[in-house]
This record gives sequence, C-alpha cells and structure tokens, in this order.
Amino acid sequence: MNGLPADNPRPPAPRRWRWMGPGLALVVLGGTGLYALVHPRSPSSPAPTETRAPPSPTAPQATRAPTPRPAAPTAQATSPKAAVPTDDAEQKTRREAARQSARQYRAGRFNAFFRKEVFVEELARDGASRIDGLRSELADPTALQQLPADARFMENKPEPVLERMAMIDLLFELAPNEPAARDAMTSLALSPIDSGLSDPVKKGLVGEKYDLLFRLAQVDRQLAVDTYTRLDNPRLKSLLREALMAGLAESGASPAEVQRMTAHL
Repeated sequence: MNGLPADNPRPPAPRRWRWMGPGLALVVLGGTGLYALVHPRSPSSPAPTETRAPPSPTAPQATRAPTPRPAAPTAQATSPKAAVPTDDAEQKTRREAARQSARQYRAGRFNAFFRKEVFVEELARDGASRIDGLRSELADPTALQQLPADARFMENKPEPVLERMAMIDLLFELAPNEPAARDAMTSLALSPIDSGLSDPVKKGLVGEKYDLLFRLAQVDRQLAVDTYTRLDNPRLKSLLREALMAGLAESGASPAEVQRMTAHL
C-alpha cells in the first residue's frame, strides 16, 4: 500500500518532516478503509450486583430504642459531593491554560522576538499541571467534532487541528526533560479511537498519533519502538510504521541503527 516504508532503511529525513507528520498520515488514509483503522469501543460491562447473605433466623432482633445522637456541630466537613465541582474547575483551568499556551506558541513562531527556549522554560515551571492539561485536552476529541464532513487536512488546516498540533509540539518540547510529557505522548499514541466518531474526527486523531510517534522517536528512540510494538490494530500499525522510521531518522540514528532497532517489527 502506498505510504509504507521500503524494506531498506531511509536516509535521515530533512527538517521539513517536522510539520508534515499528520499530513503524510492523512495522504495514506485517503486510500484506506477508515473503519478498519479503529477498534469498536466495547460496551462497558455492568457493575456486579452485590449479593447480600439473608439474615440468620437465629440472629437476635434489636429491642432497644436507638441511643439519641448528639446534635451535629455547626461547622461540618465538606461532603465528597461538594468537592467534585472544585476538581472539575481545576481540570477546566488546566485545559484552558493548555489551550492558551498552544495559541501563544503558534503566534510566537512567526514573531522574530519570540524566544522559544524561554517560553518552554516558563512552561516547564508548571510541571505536571501543564502536562496534565495538554494530555486531557488532546484526549478529548470534542474540538475535532466541530469539523465539517468535507474538512480537508492537507490544505488550509482547520483551526482546531492547528491548535492541537501546537499542543503536541509543546509536549515534544517538554519531553526531553519531563518524563510525564513522554508518558503523555505514549498514552495518547496508544489510546483507542472510538469507531462511532465521524470520519473527519478519526482522520484527525490518526494524524495526531502519527505526529506523536514521529516526535517521540526523536526524543526517546527505544520508547518509541516499544510504543509502536504495543499498538494492537494491524492497519493502524502499518500506517504508523512510516512515522516511526521517519522519527528515528530525524533523531540522527544511522540507517544501520534504524535497521537494528526495527528488525523485529
């Protein structure tokens, strides 16, 4: 099938690979059956019903009236239900911060006075909080569900696609020094795609997985190979092989090293 790498290792890819990851994946996608790329989401199994033992016929029945409880104090602890909105609000704040960072990063790339190293250093100060926001935002396909049925990804990429690509860029920039960023890239690359999503959303998600694996290979070669090995969809695995090979070449690995690391695949 078009888009799959040749048997012989490729020479190191030029720098233009950096912004072409999702696009190349979608070119190959155009000739495939999209529904074969995803696993249908298995229905959630119902929670087991708790079986209670019947009361023993010999058990004595309580005859005394219950002892009256003291009046509850005026200041009461916050109930678990009251804490949930706080958690939700914190998660929303993290996700909004992730979107804002992605927009600033995108705008900065076209600004001669933008210093990427300083921006990434400031981003890293938020640590796990900012990485969690990026992971949560990318794990939620809601933004892609706004795409029209005839959305095109190769030319004039839609705004939600560009914003999510910038989020992957930020994970990539943080990954060399932040294990949590590498973990986020791995989990997003391996996450299943819901077969009930529309075709544009599926195409967008496959393109993102292509980009994630391509970038991960540049940061941690062995982790990228291990992540690729764990993919359980043969059709998706065939498509993402191109991303792995290109990422390894972009990382500076020699053709012999690429061949050695991928000989078992």
